[in-house]
Amino acid sequence: MIAPRRLFLAAALTAALAFPGLLPSASGAASSPPRVSVISDSILTSVTWAKDGVALTDLSNGLDLEIDAGVGRRLNGQSAEFNGGYVTTTLQVINGWINQLGSIVVIVDGYNDLPSNFPGDVELTLDTLKAHGVRHVLWVNLHEVQPQFTAKNAVLAAVAKRHPELRILDWNSFSAGHPEWYQNDFIHLMPAGGVAIATWIHQAILDTLHPDPALVVPAHESIRGQVGVLVDRRLRASGGTAPLEWHTTGLSLRRARLHLLANGTLTGMPTHRGTFSLPVEVTDARGSAAHLTVVLTVGSTRQTASR
Repeated sequence: MIAPRRLFLAAALTAALAFPGLLPSASGAASSPPRVSVISDSILTSVTWAKDGVALTDLSNGLDLEIDAGVGRRLNGQSAEFNGGYVTTTLQVINGWINQLGSIVVIVDGYNDLPSNFPGDVELTLDTLKAHGVRHVLWVNLHEVQPQFTAKNAVLAAVAKRHPELRILDWNSFSAGHPEWYQNDFIHLMPAGGVAIATWIHQAILDTLHPDPALVVPAHESIRGQVGVLVDRRLRASGGTAPLEWHTTGLSLRRARLHLLANGTLTGMPTHRGTFSLPVEVTDARGSAAHLTVVLTVGSTRQTASR
């Protein structure tokens, strides 16, 4: 069982806290803030148990937030024992909140789950949320300090490909380089880590409520060039979450004597005539990708590469 190691984490906790409030609407009349449900194992006790309340305030800011954080929590079956008791499972919390679940549900769970049960229980959790009308599930992945956590993150990544409502929040990568956020087990969080994860999850919720436009590029883009004349062309994309980064997806650019910079600049000096099909892709900060085929026609007569 994964249990906290600091003295102030001395008892099991199932904390349910609601933060209703009012936000001004466009008409000036009061309207309810968006409802968000958060279910966590002991990771978010760093948020709910903090005496100064800063992390909890950061997480709930502008939201009608309900949070339940329990030590030893598992997705299904029976949670791990802690101090002679067992907190409710994630599925039990979901079913208990059936009439009050938000359209966005955040899951921070998986450390205590039996590896053999984890894939099936992830699917069951998502199917249950979908049956209850939840539109968006944000699942915080695990800090990969044990091989089983790496394997569980792979399960989450694979499941996300089958569930469009699921978005994996990559805490493992985001927290890399911040050992000061962690307790000695590098799983549970210090107060600074509690504030970090709270503000990070809050931003992910806001991104879900107000998503950036989809990342879009044209299917094809044509460029004309000349042997021995510099090609200097900036590829364009619209939408997506900045920063955008461009990549080549094959060896065609090298054969055409061109280079693609991360900012989308296609540059180089062709050495022979021909028509080249150059596949490239652009990714945004959220991992969305769009693909473009650049068709480069190189002639021997003097002509300036289009800009």
